[in-house]
Amino acid sequence: MIVYRENTLSGEVVNRIRTAVGWSEFSAPQLERALNAAAYNVAAFENGKPVGMARLVGDGIYYLLCDVAVVPDCQGKGIGGELVRRTIAHARQTLADGERCTIALVSAGGKEPFYESLGFSSIPNDRAGHGMQLSVTP
Repeated sequence: MIVYRENTLSGEVVNRIRTAVGWSEFSAPQLERALNAAAYNVAAFENGKPVGMARLVGDGIYYLLCDVAVVPDCQGKGIGGELVRRTIAHARQTLADGERCTIALVSAGGKEPFYESLGFSSIPNDRAGHGMQLSVTP
């Protein structure tokens, strides 16, 4: 049985899941700052073991959906979709009547159809140009 826990992610869990999916780790202090500043996070657990996560960073008008990951042994069970749906629901619940917000993301290569199935649009499109990024190091 999958259990979802909101706003309980720890740096240790984030790095454990990132490692499981082949992503690099972040330092404990950097993760602590990131988790404290996030608007929302959700983690999936199976038999008490963390198997998925998603984070929402933003200001209430614009959000970035990041760190959506499910450990390989648990992929294909609908966990990723549920994590994303919960982040969207959180953003929606923060809005008053007449307000709107935008959730953006940078998809891992080949995962675009997954996000499109959840209502996201690829860019560029008729409203937006290409997404861009800059990696910053000391």
